[in-house]
Amino acid sequence: MKPTLEQTIAAMLTENTGTHMLDSGGANGRAWQRNIGKTVDDFRAMPSATAEIYVREYKGETIAEIIPCVNVFHLLTGGGLELDDLCREFNAMPVDDWKSDDFYGVSMAGAKWLEMSGFGLSGETFNTYNWGANHSTVLQGAELTREGEYGEERYLLLQIHGGADVRGGYTDAKLFKLDDHAEYYNALTEDCGFSAELTGVDTETKDMFNGTRRDNYTHISWHGDWINEHGSCADDSELLAFATACGASLDNPSVTIAGDAYLDF
Repeated sequence: MKPTLEQTIAAMLTENTGTHMLDSGGANGRAWQRNIGKTVDDFRAMPSATAEIYVREYKGETIAEIIPCVNVFHLLTGGGLELDDLCREFNAMPVDDWKSDDFYGVSMAGAKWLEMSGFGLSGETFNTYNWGANHSTVLQGAELTREGEYGEERYLLLQIHGGADVRGGYTDAKLFKLDDHAEYYNALTEDCGFSAELTGVDTETKDMFNGTRRDNYTHISWHGDWINEHGSCADDSELLAFATACGASLDNPSVTIAGDAYLDF
């Protein structure tokens, strides 16, 4: 049976990427170790995005910091990537070494296969750690292209970081085809949104002019900056109000909430 996209990503998230006495993962602190035993259903059940909320005093004022995080399982299975026969053939190849001069996480045999199959680099390689991406783990890879029957086809060669120290601990590279309507950055998006229920809002009484009821939820979204529900950058007071609605306070200074990654493109 051919592996599905979800099975491929789940296998990468649980792949043993090794340990090293000098990294910061301790005995069992690496991402792949924490994922051991998880199934596709377990990864599906995770929220596609979370936000860590912190409230503290700073120079006599109460402030809130909200840190978003997009789950890479949902991100990579959200529609931007797919598997074709070329991907499955490459991904099934054994990786006995990482001696390719052109591609990270690829053996010499794998690099030769890519070359013989008409794949070439398109642009520069990337590592999401370099721009501090808000993902649940670091992604590393490159966009590849080849001439197909109907013109240029675009692929993503991808590694998932499963280690502790970001300088090492990556999976073997796997090959994915980009959806015809997607760009490679759609598979790396950090956009996500969150809601919190407001207390003390009358949701039963209808508006006398339009007959609608008031919404008792407040919303913010992350698009490189926090955006309020009016489409503007959220200011400090709005972030604090949202944090308060989520139950964070000086007495309860740390809260984590679930949200939704924006995976449409």
